[in-house]
Amino acid sequence: MKKITAVLLAVLMLLPMAVTALAIPLSSGNEALNKQMLDGEIASTGIDYVYYSPVKGEDDSVKYPLFVWLHGMRSGQTKRAQLNWYEFSNWASDEYQSRFENAGGCFLFAPRANNSHNNWEGTDCALLKKTIDEFIAQYGDHIDRNRIYIAGYSTGGTMVWEMISQYPNFFAAGLPLSSVMQPTVSQMNQIANVSVWMMASDKDPYPLGGSEDAMTSFNYLKGTTSRKDGIRITTFSDVVFADYTRKQEWKDGKLVLSEDAQHYLWEAVTYDMHMADGVTPYVNTTTKDGSGKTVTFDESAEGVISWLSRQSKESSGKSDTNFFTRIFLAIKRFFEIFATLFKAFKK
Repeated sequence: MKKITAVLLAVLMLLPMAVTALAIPLSSGNEALNKQMLDGEIASTGIDYVYYSPVKGEDDSVKYPLFVWLHGMRSGQTKRAQLNWYEFSNWASDEYQSRFENAGGCFLFAPRANNSHNNWEGTDCALLKKTIDEFIAQYGDHIDRNRIYIAGYSTGGTMVWEMISQYPNFFAAGLPLSSVMQPTVSQMNQIANVSVWMMASDKDPYPLGGSEDAMTSFNYLKGTTSRKDGIRITTFSDVVFADYTRKQEWKDGKLVLSEDAQHYLWEAVTYDMHMADGVTPYVNTTTKDGSGKTVTFDESAEGVISWLSRQSKESSGKSDTNFFTRIFLAIKRFFEIFATLFKAFKK
């Protein structure tokens, strides 16, 4: 009897390793795709999450990257809310999973902030890091530790800056979307070897979250990063929903969005920088890389996923920016921030 009990316990311990979801077509729809995302919780941190495992059976020896998605304010109040709000499950579709060039799939992991107001804060970093570590431990050799990516929207975007600056040797890339705060000079100096793709809206209603302030931060990063081929910024002149149907109206022949909708940059990432038809590049955007080159998305499979596939800790180098250059850039950044605040005060 004891032997049977021991075997059963061993099987139960291995269950998280065996659970896997088979990717289905994007055309299956949001409800079906949501079912691909499974539920989990880390008991030691009290943080629950939804996730997708690309593991194809016990004999699968592939090491898959891990993509962490952090929700914004008001979208983590109930379980799976972080999934329903952003249509994040699009990335569990067969089309999007196959775009991960180095593995043909990717783990998706969307934790939910468990503080009193379900909103990510800088004080949550250690708890979130432990949650990610324990999730990785559950899947052992199936996760490529050189390809751990983190993205976040709004307050989740600000949390991305916190996480990649506190754990720069852990993350290969970060995507802060509509970050409500720009990174400090100290934070940017910590991430010279981390690839970063920033996204910001010209009409963002939140102070310090718009394109002008984001571009100031991006220009500083260009001078400090060792990965000029791994940093990008996308600015949005007018945010629209990829299917042109929700929370939008036409007025005098022009598409009109609510002020809040100008903050919803996750929509572009949900569809991998394309419109809902999967062919048309996402409209009203300009993307630049670290060398100042304009990036386009003419191919349906050329977007966030293809960029992530090129980012790895293995390919990171050391920053060649010397101490005096950093000091100069820090002083320049200070005066740029001062000028921005002065203009805001005059208004």
